[in-house]
Amino acid sequence: MRIDIRTKLVLPMIAVALLPLLAALVIIVVGGRNLRREIFGQGILSAASSEARVMQTELEKDIELLKFHLREHTVLDGLNRVKAKRPDKELAKLDREWPNLSMDSSPLRKVLRNPTSDILKVILDENDRLTEILVTDRFGQLIAATQQTTDFYQGDEEWWQKCYNDGRGEIYVPYIDYDRSSKAWAVDLCIPIMDQGSVIGVAKAVLSLNRWLPECTLNIAGRKASLQILGEDGYILHSAQIIEGSTQPLAKRLENWESVVSVEFAGKWRVTPEDTIQAYVPVALPLKIGNLQVEMSRWIVVLYMPLKEAQKGLTRLSLLVLLIGVLIIIVLFVGGLVVVDRSLINRIRRISQSARRVAEGELQHRADASWAGTRPFGTDEIDGLARDFNNMVRKLQKSYVELTEANLLKENFIRIAGHELRTPLSYIVGMASLMKNVRDPDRLAKAIDTMGFKAGRLDEIIQAMFKLIPEQALVEGTTYTSVNLSKLLEKVYLDCQPWIERREQRLVIEPVSNDIIIQADEPKLRDILENLTMNAIKFTPNGGLVRISVHRQLGGYIIIKITDQGPGIPPSDCPHIFEPFYSGSDVLKHSTGKSGYGKKGMGLGLAIVKHFVDLHGGSIEFTTSTSGSTFIVQLPIEPSEKGSPNGA
Repeated sequence: MRIDIRTKLVLPMIAVALLPLLAALVIIVVGGRNLRREIFGQGILSAASSEARVMQTELEKDIELLKFHLREHTVLDGLNRVKAKRPDKELAKLDREWPNLSMDSSPLRKVLRNPTSDILKVILDENDRLTEILVTDRFGQLIAATQQTTDFYQGDEEWWQKCYNDGRGEIYVPYIDYDRSSKAWAVDLCIPIMDQGSVIGVAKAVLSLNRWLPECTLNIAGRKASLQILGEDGYILHSAQIIEGSTQPLAKRLENWESVVSVEFAGKWRVTPEDTIQAYVPVALPLKIGNLQVEMSRWIVVLYMPLKEAQKGLTRLSLLVLLIGVLIIIVLFVGGLVVVDRSLINRIRRISQSARRVAEGELQHRADASWAGTRPFGTDEIDGLARDFNNMVRKLQKSYVELTEANLLKENFIRIAGHELRTPLSYIVGMASLMKNVRDPDRLAKAIDTMGFKAGRLDEIIQAMFKLIPEQALVEGTTYTSVNLSKLLEKVYLDCQPWIERREQRLVIEPVSNDIIIQADEPKLRDILENLTMNAIKFTPNGGLVRISVHRQLGGYIIIKITDQGPGIPPSDCPHIFEPFYSGSDVLKHSTGKSGYGKKGMGLGLAIVKHFVDLHGGSIEFTTSTSGSTFIVQLPIEPSEKGSPNGA
């Protein structure tokens, strides 16, 4: 039974989609409780954070309000008039009598009925959270208050000393505590009064918790959460018990406090062993308000609620999550089928179709397995398969072209070799038959000389073929020596002189300096020069001029130019002249000798030249026109890496 790839992919997808569905059901049923707990825990923590931020903001506003009013000239003038502290005995006596003084007594009237106390009463009217405000001079003596206080001298109080700060002044907010003067659980806001950078007095405002936090409950997601305020040590500073009228500080400490938070914590929530959700967030003022340092005993806002209250509605939430989960899985499954079909199956099908077209002979066809959906995520294995397939087809096409060219090369070789080899060979065979009946020594000598010339031509053709053996073998057979180009050109001139004289031409070699010496394989370099020179002689008309020049070039190279006066190279032949056996299609124009004007050889000369130039790490190019051609050879003076004996 044949199962197609789509079915093989869909079946695992079904299994993979069902397993997450079952896992989701288990997670919803078993983990629903924890999920709801986590969500509500984060919610109650967010509410506690919001409450802490509100408290912090209101404290800052109250402090700024007090600072604004206490900078009035009336307050500053009253404080600046105090030049010295009362004598200790007088101060001690007044301090003892102070709690029992009547409202009509002169000392109390001076404190309660003066311009500064009038300003303090205005502040109380503007801020109903404040229950009492008092102002002392820089010695700690009371100069203004909104009501009778328990003491006249405040300089021995901790809050005063912290706020005065040895004359430097700082804002000080101590722990929440029971204030005896205002008879309320309160927060003291202690603020230094500054004039020209010096502390001239200290003010304390009593912020009533009953007025500031009248409710000890908050509504969170339709459920009531209770509120407490703790000190850093875990002791309860504010809760419902205080509102009920307790006048004693609470001694109860929150259970497991050290295990819940550290001094540096920023807020967290937990579930207690009693199944209560609790959230903890600190309340703290910034380090500076205006240009005054702030010292505050940090409080902790605690919100808590029974876990059962938080778990209400879990069943409905679970069903909703289940429904959404099933819908998401269905959508993902269907979407996955579409994606698989587009991104995998269709692309594989296109590669298969391309393979069939290539098998039918369309070697120019290429597979297109790209998919737009893969681009944001890069390519994948199917793109790699398509590239490999296209590379394979490209190599196959290249091999096919090379095979076709090789067949054409073989045909050219057979066609040209048949002419080039048969002509001298036929002459030798025919002459050998005729010589059987010849007795004349002169005729025999002349015939033998001609046969030798024809045999030499055969040897030249065969040697030229051997020079086109694979490049690696030639590299290994390359021997570099110091070659004097001036002397080498003299040898080339002597070799070519018979053909020059026969054609009545002139071979001009421009003077070459004796110091032009390069490292090269002398036999191969001689072949390069002779082949190019003989080609120039062959295509230059009788009586024409062939010119050779040599000069240095920057970068450690020499340039050799060989110029003829021939008819030029046809444009159709230019791309192919360095290919083996390429010499045009007219066999009748091929010459069995060297000097026939315009006669074409086997097409090996320039191929050998190009081969030998490459072995030396050089280059060859040419220019051509109807008035002649120039071949330009560039060779390194020192062996290049490619042309070195050890080069690859």
